[in-house]
Amino acid sequence: MVDTSVQKHTIDKPLLLVVLTLLTMGVVMVYSASNVIALDKFGSSSHFLKQQFIRVILGFIILVFATKYDYHKYRSKTMLLVLISFIMLVIVLGLGQIKGAARWLQLGGFGIQPSEIAKLAIIFYLAAYLDKKGERIRDFQNGLLPPLIMAGAFCFMILIQPNFSTAAVLMLIVLAILFIGGMRIRHLGVMALITIPIAIAVVILSPYRRARIMTFLDPTIDAQGSGYQIKQSLISFANGGLTGTGVGQGKQKFLFLPEPFTDFIYSIIGEELGFIGAVFVLILFVIFLFRAMKIARTAPDLYGFYVGAGITVSIVVYALINAGVATGIFPTTGLPMPFISYGGSSLLFTCFTVGVLLNISTQTVSKEEALKRTTKEKISNNFTMNFNVDDTTQQTLIPPEKNTEHGAAQTKQNGSRPSIVGIDLSD
Repeated sequence: MVDTSVQKHTIDKPLLLVVLTLLTMGVVMVYSASNVIALDKFGSSSHFLKQQFIRVILGFIILVFATKYDYHKYRSKTMLLVLISFIMLVIVLGLGQIKGAARWLQLGGFGIQPSEIAKLAIIFYLAAYLDKKGERIRDFQNGLLPPLIMAGAFCFMILIQPNFSTAAVLMLIVLAILFIGGMRIRHLGVMALITIPIAIAVVILSPYRRARIMTFLDPTIDAQGSGYQIKQSLISFANGGLTGTGVGQGKQKFLFLPEPFTDFIYSIIGEELGFIGAVFVLILFVIFLFRAMKIARTAPDLYGFYVGAGITVSIVVYALINAGVATGIFPTTGLPMPFISYGGSSLLFTCFTVGVLLNISTQTVSKEEALKRTTKEKISNNFTMNFNVDDTTQQTLIPPEKNTEHGAAQTKQNGSRPSIVGIDLSD
């Protein structure tokens, strides 16, 4: 039976425009940030530019493919993807040594980071799991514990590569998705009480991680050693001022700032495009956040909602952490800036996830229909049930302890589910 409520329409053009803008900016800034190192190492200033351009084209092709592929079909392949990604994490421990860490697998001359596949697998797994469990996710033993065990196993495999930052951020993404899906606040608090001491212990027991934290707290403590990178990053922003030195005119890429076209490309943006350019990048990600969550919010089913929300969280979290590291807000992590940093598997998988989002956008329903569907299926989650929006009355915040009771009463009275307060996701 054909569901006539699903609106078959074109992709979300504003979201695509934001992504294309970020990709274009990435190609330009990768060339600007890498030409000195490329000339020094390979005798050609455009060495990294050519590779990045090829990867962007390949990423766009993958994006187009994912846009045309019905996202519902991924559901039946979820456990296969989980199995493959976990096996790759095991294999990489023995075969993937780069810079002292087992993070990459070389396949036909192309480097693949299994943690990127694992992140994608976890998002699809959680989306299918939350859609199936519904409100039972609020029960710790029978609802919340299984996905936490699954995520914990993946994070452990990534941690022992060692790749603490990716493992920590993956767990953060998992908890964010579970919270959106209806995880109880007190369960989130318990998880924090368990994971934070473990994370602190992992940092303390590792000399280089401990050094990163110490230099994060005081970059001058080892300005020529572990604090050198963040010091040079901050100098980049100081050089840029308000309007920047101009594209290609920055000085920090002249072998002063390590990793200027990968982990710290945002620092080069701050130097050459200034405060205005750096803020412009963040604004693009804010627009991406709102457009992507609009797509998720109006997905034709809960599975699409959770897939869209998971993809959105993963991309935005990476962007914020990368910018935070470059500006000294967070300790150095080694996470790339989505769409902009030089990279292979990270860029390709990010483009793929955007294609999945765009496919969801072609099948969205009206906001009213989305509310009715969720009410009919008796689904509530923390994305909607913490707030009440009645289209005919003033928006009102509901105390967390009265979420469930008030939401049920509101549903019964108005025939619609509570929504978000203060955020208009309509076109």
